[in-house]
Amino acid sequence: MKVAVKLREPDRVWDKYLDILRKETDVALIYDDDLEGPYQDIELMITTHITEYQLSRFPILKRIFLFKTGMDGLPSEAIEKRNITVICSHANSDVISEHTLALALALLHRIPEFHNDLCKGKWRPETGEYRWNSISTLNIGILGFGCIGKCLYNKLLPLNNNITVLNHSGIYPNGIKYASSLNELVELNDIIFICVPKTRETTSLFNENIFNKMAGKFIVNTARAEICSEEALYNALSSGKLAGYAGDVWYKAPPKKNKSLICMPSSYPFEELSNVVMSPHNATHDFYSHEKYIRDAVETCIKFIKERQ
Repeated sequence: MKVAVKLREPDRVWDKYLDILRKETDVALIYDDDLEGPYQDIELMITTHITEYQLSRFPILKRIFLFKTGMDGLPSEAIEKRNITVICSHANSDVISEHTLALALALLHRIPEFHNDLCKGKWRPETGEYRWNSISTLNIGILGFGCIGKCLYNKLLPLNNNITVLNHSGIYPNGIKYASSLNELVELNDIIFICVPKTRETTSLFNENIFNKMAGKFIVNTARAEICSEEALYNALSSGKLAGYAGDVWYKAPPKKNKSLICMPSSYPFEELSNVVMSPHNATHDFYSHEKYIRDAVETCIKFIKERQ
């Protein structure tokens, strides 16, 4: 089986893994700017992204191994029509869940707000305005119980064991408290962690109707921004209906090839709200995550090849 490794640009981390892969099979290293094709002999691909046109240049492609988490950046309808299997990497689920917890604590403890005030010499300790929420006192809901949701659950347990889960499959391990619907999950809990992929079903899952049921509650989203309706989320936060929101994923971003461009994360001024904590889609940007993704995708691909020999 011939494998295409399709990258946006040269990446030195890939060097040793290309050597490992070449010991097992034929490899074509392809950069987006040099993609010509058609590539008539490639059945497998390792990448993070592909357009519908690029996909058409690989007529016998059967399987895509992603060295990332999430299916965004792929033409889902074309992939489904051709019955191509896509394998995501869960190598950094533990890292993503750690960042998710960090965002939650920063939001609940109001760390950015206090930091900004103290930079101006502003204290006000006696007014009661500097109260914060302990996660140990809240009812916690997790939407999605895949790899990331499970890692987050295990990190939360030492802090608070009052956790309710809602999973699309409806399958739960013994001893896990679960809700029967999103409405129930929202009703039961003070803080909701969003850990589901972006799909047709989950896009705008959190909308005005749901936010109306979340007065005084918190949301932490490290999945995809579009799971929350942009306008409805801003209105719920700016009006004070939602107590707070922490997000690593946003509605706008600079282009992949020029991340130095200034780009606000939304058409709405979330950055002006004191009850919002933001990070720039970097939940997997610890010093080792990139290589972990690559190693996992390569190992998964090699395992698949060996099983077919």
